[in-house]
Amino acid sequence: MAEDASPFQPLLDDHEEFLAKLHELEAVLDEMMHTREANEANRELLDEAVRFFEEDLLPHFAREDAIVLPPLEAAIGRFGTLVNVVAYEHEEIRREVAKFREARAGLDASRGPWPAIQELNRHGIFAIQFLWDHFRKEKVSLFPTAVRSLPAAELDAIRAALAQD
Repeated sequence: MAEDASPFQPLLDDHEEFLAKLHELEAVLDEMMHTREANEANRELLDEAVRFFEEDLLPHFAREDAIVLPPLEAAIGRFGTLVNVVAYEHEEIRREVAKFREARAGLDASRGPWPAIQELNRHGIFAIQFLWDHFRKEKVSLFPTAVRSLPAAELDAIRAALAQD
């Protein structure tokens, strides 16, 4: 990575990968809503979505919480700033991931799949739409604010910390 590249490029790259996974989840939810069924392939894709949320997305948020938000909070404050908004949104998605996981378990526990499919769709579509907006907010607001607000040494420290993974 070139030194003049955004220190946040690894996070932006993750966002692009995540959007592709969210598109796959949206497609399986749409199929299940259309057919009112959850076949074995659908169930496998739902399990993959749960794995993605837990093993990729939530650790990504933890990295942002640990590496990006503290220096930015020190520079611009928390309340009334993007720092507070982003931290809140991370918590909201953590709650929604738990609800999606429960809805996925409910699909296997239910006698009739239609109500469980509707519940999965409700939580899945909320998470997809929320994450699209969240990633956009970070790209067009949070990261540029950090670049403008943080000294070069702090940005270099962020770049180094993000490069370690």
